[in-house]
Amino acid sequence: MSITSIENFSNEFFYEIFEYLDGCKIYKAFSNLNHRFQQLLNSSSLLFKIYLTCSTSNEIDINIYKQLLLNNKHQIISLHMWSSLQNSEFFSSFSIDSSFNRLESIVINEISSTILISFLTNLTSLPRLFSLTIDTQSSLRDLNEVYRLIFALPKLKYIKISAEPTIISISLLIATNEQFSTIEYFVINHDCTLNVLCTLISYTPQLCHLNLMNLFENYSNNEIILPIIFSNLTYLSIQVADIRFDELEMFIIETKCNLKLLRLITFSEDRDYFDDDRWEELILNYLIELEEFYLEYHQQIDPESGSLTNFEPPNRFNSLFWIERKSIFEIEMDSFEYIYSIRLYKERWYDVNSSSIELLNSTRLTLTDLPRNEYIMILNLIIRDLLAVTQIYHLEISKKTICSEILIDIIYKLFALDTLKITSLILALSRYSSIEDKKLHFVSNKNNIKKVYLEKMSKIEEIYFLIKLCPRMIHLKVEFINDMDIELFIKNILKKLNHDCNQYLRSLCIHNSTANDKIIQKLEEMINRDKLLHHFTIKYIADNIYLQWK
Repeated sequence: MSITSIENFSNEFFYEIFEYLDGCKIYKAFSNLNHRFQQLLNSSSLLFKIYLTCSTSNEIDINIYKQLLLNNKHQIISLHMWSSLQNSEFFSSFSIDSSFNRLESIVINEISSTILISFLTNLTSLPRLFSLTIDTQSSLRDLNEVYRLIFALPKLKYIKISAEPTIISISLLIATNEQFSTIEYFVINHDCTLNVLCTLISYTPQLCHLNLMNLFENYSNNEIILPIIFSNLTYLSIQVADIRFDELEMFIIETKCNLKLLRLITFSEDRDYFDDDRWEELILNYLIELEEFYLEYHQQIDPESGSLTNFEPPNRFNSLFWIERKSIFEIEMDSFEYIYSIRLYKERWYDVNSSSIELLNSTRLTLTDLPRNEYIMILNLIIRDLLAVTQIYHLEISKKTICSEILIDIIYKLFALDTLKITSLILALSRYSSIEDKKLHFVSNKNNIKKVYLEKMSKIEEIYFLIKLCPRMIHLKVEFINDMDIELFIKNILKKLNHDCNQYLRSLCIHNSTANDKIIQKLEEMINRDKLLHHFTIKYIADNIYLQWK
């Protein structure tokens, strides 16, 4: 395309393209072209997003950065700086002042403490700096001056500050009326005691969104000083809540926050976190606006003991209060780590075409990984302890693969299962032995699994095994491999069902990205031609082929 033909495009066309590009690359590419591009680069309508990245090392690029920062200050909307440019020579070549009147967002990564303090000092003159993200990594331990300068920024709405999770020093005093900040979104991505948290947010009376990496108990005897009322605070997320429940409860009550979302992950041994009566009272009296509640507890199990004696999973959170809020209890097992969670119910794979959702029977166990072979017997003890306090109705095995023998053993223990989801299945070589056949026959007669989902299928024998293992299955979903013959696959499944006189299975869902009207027509003709079904419907929706029959 020639320069003459380029000139026929409107400036708005280029603005839309430039919006997604690095400002420095734009400047380097177009600064030496014709007069029109020179005008375009200097137009106040063109705003630059500048990335000072670690790839910038040669003198030519450095000069372009300097030229852009010095001559186009009024066009820079965001500035993203990385550690490779943390030298005083480069930063001394320009200063942040009020002439950067369009600058709204700054991201600083791994910058040295000396340069960071100097840089923050100059930001108070910016009239539109709304967002600031700082990642100090290991370069800074004392954050007092950093926070003092941050709280002095006149227009700041969002602040995220990250630091190494150890030896962080913060000893600010509680804010006075003259020190209040405009911050509304506060992400504290470093360790923080409850006292330090209260001090920090005392500077942010307009706070509405608070996200904490690690909140832990005060190890001193200092009295907890609670801040002012936070009626605007609607979002609170704590990635690791390592404080007593009493302290968290006091914080919520005393700050008079109006949370709409509360998210907590805890490793604490304080069992009050799973006292549903206390949570119910707290929510009814102090969190009346709460829309979403998420609580997660992590526990490590000693493989030598093989039991859950150190922690008793909750057997409640099933009253009418929690059902009305659509909050459910779930368990995840990752080898010897167990995660118990209370969360808002969200639609699952088996809810498709369901007329109603039974929240009382919604407890799900997810097996992310299983114990090593030498500890596999401990799995039986752990499941026993789980069933002593709660029933499991849904099982998901997201482990890469699971052997059919182990699957049979697990289903044998979980007699109340209604649904089963498996990532991948390996059929055991001994599956034709008389012992295995007897075990499979016993489990098949006992379980009442109605819906099965196999994510990765390698051969059709895996489907035959699941149909035999779950004879009362009414719905089967399969992730189909595109290079397989889908017509032959469905034909073999239906022939198998007819041969076994299966009276339960009435719905088949096959995920196939190549599904189209032509494939659906061929499948319909095949089913009618071979008289495999009499009354059926077949269609495809969002890469899924749905076959249903009476």
